[in-house]
Amino acid sequence: MARAGLKDGRLPLWLCSSTTGWAVARRGHAALVALRPVRSEDGWLVTRQMQSSPLVPRGHGLSCACCTSRDEVAQALGLLFQDKVRHRCGDFAEVALLEAPSRLPARAASLNANRLIAARYRVCFDAAMHESGLSRRVAR
Repeated sequence: MARAGLKDGRLPLWLCSSTTGWAVARRGHAALVALRPVRSEDGWLVTRQMQSSPLVPRGHGLSCACCTSRDEVAQALGLLFQDKVRHRCGDFAEVALLEAPSRLPARAASLNANRLIAARYRVCFDAAMHESGLSRRVAR
């Protein structure tokens, strides 16, 4: 169930501040990675909840491996992908990353800078980000 226009083999990774617009049928084919509590009965095929990670570069920049703290979201996405290909979870077609709106541009930049994540996922933006213009600032 790949979304139209994303046929490069990567999974769509939707950066969202809310998933209220996601239909139940769509959730049934998607994974949710949330930085706040989620209910498993909301119809998601796969859910992962985690703690927020700091995105503070220490010297060389946001994409420097030696200076940036370990990004727990990138680690969770890597493990989620491994679980998918090893059949340890449902075979989801897309991923929603639920996070605070103010953190979405930094999160997108961090994920796009991570080569392993960029090879597996295509960072996409929900409708609210398109309307606010944030997607033009951080799109890759």
